[in-house]
Amino acid sequence: MRNLVLFLVALLFALPAQAQNLAPHRAAYTLSLGDNRGQVAALEGLLAIDWSETCQGYTLNQRMRFRMSTAEEGAGENDIVFSSLESKDGRNYRFSLVTSRDGSVVEELRGNAILDPDKGGKAFFTTPDVEMDLPPGTMFPTAHSLLLLNLAEGGERVIARAVFDGATLDGALDVTAFVSNKLAPEAALGARTPPIGNRPSWRVRMAYFNPDERTGTPQYETSMRMLDNLVATDYSFEYPEFSMRAKLERLEAVPRPNC
Repeated sequence: MRNLVLFLVALLFALPAQAQNLAPHRAAYTLSLGDNRGQVAALEGLLAIDWSETCQGYTLNQRMRFRMSTAEEGAGENDIVFSSLESKDGRNYRFSLVTSRDGSVVEELRGNAILDPDKGGKAFFTTPDVEMDLPPGTMFPTAHSLLLLNLAEGGERVIARAVFDGATLDGALDVTAFVSNKLAPEAALGARTPPIGNRPSWRVRMAYFNPDERTGTPQYETSMRMLDNLVATDYSFEYPEFSMRAKLERLEAVPRPNC
């Protein structure tokens, strides 16, 4: 289930004017089973996202806990904790992922990565001990999200880039985003919606491809309503066997740094 975190967890290397519109925030979502096309009988859980800005960069802390039942394995408790720190110039990145199942750690990934806008970069995993090249044009997740905002505002509707987030040993994935026309503000939480959650938005669908696999079939797809400040009010994760829905339940602004 490691790919469940890759949605986040997704510019040019610096867009300071656009970045001023970002809204550091905490959000909580309930998880549920969407379409069931295979062995998954039931799924429920919670997703918490804390996205903050520092004077030097952007931090993401995410935890996904869910109980999933399958015909083969029965019910199991899954816990995925992901964190990252990305510099504002899009050149430096640190990441950590710990995946547990029924209380036991089944995967752990930690490391850092560096990028050069023209030459590509390197990812250095310390757990496990793995080093890999990142091709020219690769972006880190927040830089990619900023690019989506910038190009969507400019009217582009299909945007393809390579993105590295450290949540898999597959390296940078090719991400193709399909963007709707701009939508009017919609208060997802009704009267409880804070100002940061009542903004113009786009529907965005992203397909994630492993560049080493030439099947033309994405590993998985995600969709969301992406507000023009990087808040997302709902998510959907689409896999060959099933889909997962995330419904926004709580949203609050986080103070920006006084730099």
